[in-house]
Amino acid sequence: MDIEQLKNFLAVAQLGSFQRVADQQFISQRTVSKQMTSLEDELGVQLFFRGPNKITLTNAGAYFVQRATELLNQLDDSIIKLHSISQRNFQHLRISYFSPFEGRLLVRHIHAYQDNPANVPIRFHVSEASIEHLIADVTMGMLDCAYILDYGTHEHLVHAELTSTTVADGEMVLGLSRRNPRADKDFLTSADLAQRPILYYSNESSTYLQTAFLATLKSRNPECQVQRVGTIEQMQTLVSLDQAIAFYPQSLPLFPSDEIVYRRLKTNGSFANQHYTVQLVARTDNNVNGLTAYRDFLVRHNR
Repeated sequence: MDIEQLKNFLAVAQLGSFQRVADQQFISQRTVSKQMTSLEDELGVQLFFRGPNKITLTNAGAYFVQRATELLNQLDDSIIKLHSISQRNFQHLRISYFSPFEGRLLVRHIHAYQDNPANVPIRFHVSEASIEHLIADVTMGMLDCAYILDYGTHEHLVHAELTSTTVADGEMVLGLSRRNPRADKDFLTSADLAQRPILYYSNESSTYLQTAFLATLKSRNPECQVQRVGTIEQMQTLVSLDQAIAFYPQSLPLFPSDEIVYRRLKTNGSFANQHYTVQLVARTDNNVNGLTAYRDFLVRHNR
């Protein structure tokens, strides 16, 4: 499988003809046909129905159109980034974050860093992943650093190769619909939590967060139903419709919604300890790619 083969596959899918693609590319119809047959043999699936007057996609072919498009777009993006890296005199920092909450905090920090012309110029390469993947990628050197939510347990910070810097802290609160009868209360109790599923966001299945939330809630109410959702939009929708309650990091930039109110959790007459921090995690031996300059800026910025 090569780039020309994928591009011609997409052209056949769009034009519905080997001959039209051949004419467009100034090659023979036989060449295009052999490329598509070779691609089907390599993938082990039939991509086209070959009719006398029209070439149409099979279900597998329609699916592969999406994947091939993504692959070529990623390749084009990588080439653009490579040219940018080679042409500009920037430090480069591969940085990632766990959730859109930390992502919005990251945007604030990067903008503040870039707004100060005295700072070392850095080209930020940003991505998103689960906490487990972030820890693994930083440890293996695939990332320079990552914004990680530290809540409930601290196992990911007990790592000889990693160091962490606190870049934000606050308290986890529970969001619920304004239509929920408990929305008029100043706080929630453990008894209130048995009435709705309690959601937390993670873009991938996360044993770390699941363990953290269960540890903070199950001891207070064994009937709690802690469930993961894969998008913030889904979480906001379910909470707004009063079909669930959800965890939110209060001091981070929240996603605005007139339908959701936020309440602290109170147990046994006192507010529960729902404290969290956001840590910038990096390898102890990584002092390249602008990491030192960015980390020093965050320390000064958060004083």
